Amino acid sequence: MIKCPNCGGELKYNVNDKVVKCDHCGSTFNPDEQIAKTKTAEENTGYQGKVYNCTQCGANLMTFDETAITFCSYCGSQAMLESKMIQQTNPDFIIPFTIDKDKCVKKFKDKVNKSVFVPNYMKSDLVVEKFRGIYIPYCIYKLGFKGVDKEKGEKYSHRSGDYQYYDQFSVEFNVDAKYEGFSYDLASKFYDKYSEAIPFNEEEKKPFNANYMLGYYADAKDVDSNIYLNLAIEEANADYKKRLLATKEASQYGCSTASIKFDNIDQKVGMFPLYFLAIRSKNQKNINYAVVNGQTGELVTELPVSYTKYLIGSLIMSVIIFLLINSFLVLTPHEVCFAAIIVAMIGMAINYVQAHALTKREKNGDDLGLQFINKGSTEKYKHPYFGFVIAVISMLIPVLILAMNPVHDYYYYGASAIALGLMLLNFYNIVKKHNELVSTKLPQLEKRGGDESA
Repeated sequence: MIKCPNCGGELKYNVNDKVVKCDHCGSTFNPDEQIAKTKTAEENTGYQGKVYNCTQCGANLMTFDETAITFCSYCGSQAMLESKMIQQTNPDFIIPFTIDKDKCVKKFKDKVNKSVFVPNYMKSDLVVEKFRGIYIPYCIYKLGFKGVDKEKGEKYSHRSGDYQYYDQFSVEFNVDAKYEGFSYDLASKFYDKYSEAIPFNEEEKKPFNANYMLGYYADAKDVDSNIYLNLAIEEANADYKKRLLATKEASQYGCSTASIKFDNIDQKVGMFPLYFLAIRSKNQKNINYAVVNGQTGELVTELPVSYTKYLIGSLIMSVIIFLLINSFLVLTPHEVCFAAIIVAMIGMAINYVQAHALTKREKNGDDLGLQFINKGSTEKYKHPYFGFVIAVISMLIPVLILAMNPVHDYYYYGASAIALGLMLLNFYNIVKKHNELVSTKLPQLEKRGGDESA
């Protein structure tokens, strides 16, 4: 760990002044210059940090000073944290923080204050102040191809009787394609949906220098950098196809497919900055995340819903809609049943989508890094279709009454009331599943960290 050469005090990178500053004597240093003399050749190719292990959730928090971590940034636990020194190999690049914590907190507060149904605990200053600065390892791919690309084309020629004739072409394109900036995180527990939602401007990356990490936490790489190579190639080819098929030649000869085999592939590892916030749910079983890009300030978060607020808001909206409809339209008993069926069908659709999303997430189907870490898992996941069944029952009741076509109106109103009551239960389940989808179970946390003082 780097110390102040003047007094031996702790050094931290100051985002606003873009200098490394000593907390003790106030000395400032240029982060791009060597601050302390290296002692061994190994220190030129690696950096050293202290890793704290949370005994409750297993999070590994790497820091670069002597300050003890007062709580786990990922589960909020006050449990004892055991520490040890580790040596990490230097990445190739680093993107320094360019926004401070105050701007990060303001963005999140603006977001939650505009969200009507967010639980009150999400707005607590004590919670929001736990935003932490952390460097996440990313793999940066560079793809290239220079040569001739042969594609096939087909165009309608003429018709003869019952037969249609097409001319087929073999078209050659001289290609000089270069793709840079495909980047994917190499920390398994940092979900891909967050890393994809907060792109970085990689033109501002610098050769790796541990000075920029002083005062922040870092996450160690635990995913093979080759895992995302095929995805990078697919994304590059998708862009290549779009560009090639837009050319006059491709249109002239009826080319409909395009793909190249990149012959120049390069990959580097970089450390990218972000602010990370983990908020425990009210039942203390789940955690919600908020992530802010430490370079651009872009925020990504998925907020839970308070069922009480949602219910009150829905009832108010229902009364308003009922009064508006009743002012110019009188609903017959049959129409009430049809309305209950429509509401039930909407509930069925929402439940199905949620159940599919939950099952996919539990199988890590939307995160290649987690698939890599959990590739040996044989755990079976159950489809959470309880709400879907409730929605089906609530739909069948009014359908049955309509099929029976009884004389008295109270059968229709009674069936509709039962169906809507079941749907009220179902919408409670929908809110519950939504909150599960936007959160993570506590036992799944393993590797996260944050800045104590930024």
